[in-house]
Amino acid sequence: PSTTTVGGSGTSSAIPAFYTPPRPLPASPPGTLIRSVRVTGVSGVPAGATVWRMLFHSTTIYGADEAESGYMIAPSTPAPAGGYPIIAWAHGTSGFAAQCAPSLFTDAGGGSGPYLIPALGRYLKAGYVIAAADYQGLGVADGVHPYLLGASEGMAVLDATRAARQVTGLHTSGTVIIYGHSQGGHAALFAAQMAPSYAPELHVIGVVAAAPATGLSTLMAVIGAPVGAQFMPYSIPAAYSWTKTYDDLPITDVFSAAGARFASTEVTRGCSDQVAAAIAAHHLRPAQVFVQGAEVDPVVVAHARANDPGTVRTPVPMLVVQGTADGTVPPALTDSFVTTKACPIGDTVQYLHVKGATHGTVVFEAAPTIVAWMGARLDGESAPMTCGQPGDVSTLTP
Repeated sequence: PSTTTVGGSGTSSAIPAFYTPPRPLPASPPGTLIRSVRVTGVSGVPAGATVWRMLFHSTTIYGADEAESGYMIAPSTPAPAGGYPIIAWAHGTSGFAAQCAPSLFTDAGGGSGPYLIPALGRYLKAGYVIAAADYQGLGVADGVHPYLLGASEGMAVLDATRAARQVTGLHTSGTVIIYGHSQGGHAALFAAQMAPSYAPELHVIGVVAAAPATGLSTLMAVIGAPVGAQFMPYSIPAAYSWTKTYDDLPITDVFSAAGARFASTEVTRGCSDQVAAAIAAHHLRPAQVFVQGAEVDPVVVAHARANDPGTVRTPVPMLVVQGTADGTVPPALTDSFVTTKACPIGDTVQYLHVKGATHGTVVFEAAPTIVAWMGARLDGESAPMTCGQPGDVSTLTP
């Protein structure tokens, strides 16, 4: 695939022609690189590191071949003899439409710069290549992004990793550690579950989930209740994207007429901050948005359960980190995932409460611990485990 050089980050919402895939899309296996482009001047990337955008083949939940986008970053240090190990990075919520793709390297978050892996320099210094998926519907304008739909996210993460290994002039190994935060923690957990069957050629040796979105059944169970108001910036996009993705879930089974109008207008128009602002500006209440009884609809319940990670044993060690002051992903949800799902089904889990960390700071405060944990997996050390300790957890005080 051809490689050219383009400029870096900006604030335009325009989608470059790079993201328009060939039509018709020539059939190729998932993870096949369609094209890559070298990007310069990306804010937040250490000097000497090299950045590429990627366009590659992936798969919809119904098995259709499709184009997706992502990026990769290589360190300035020479590759080891066996090639660079890869961190398959899964990003947190950025939005639900094409213009919200992290690989655009725009300031869609409103002041924080491009959405890169937090503490990027630490991981590059440790000698990893970063392979990052945008997820379906972000970057490539292929309908609404299937938000918090685990199989879609997991395939994207694994296919971006496959594609990164095909970029010309870069020597990578097949050794992979999957790492994600928030929505990306959800994606990472699904990617790790799916890797043996979906991408068996990748040598996945561990998965890290920081403040992962795990309680999809809990989220959907309260969508119409007053307590669900705090989750509407996530429940509205998730429910809307599921109605647009699943063949058996009509929008009228989930949303009121007013809720459907709002979702179809706002979810596809703005990124996550804009959608949250629109919900606040309209003073929306759950009972206005969702039809009565949507939370107990058998189809909604079945899909919510299918998108709860932890129903399939993960064959590689797992590190889960959760800030104790997280106001976005309640610590009780992550506690429940570890104590009622991951540990009981036999996962090898080290679960750490990061004292005082918020949803945004946990990925920075836990970064030294994450890097050390990854290094130990590369060195073949036995993975630590907190299952069986009180609460199945230990405390990390940064």
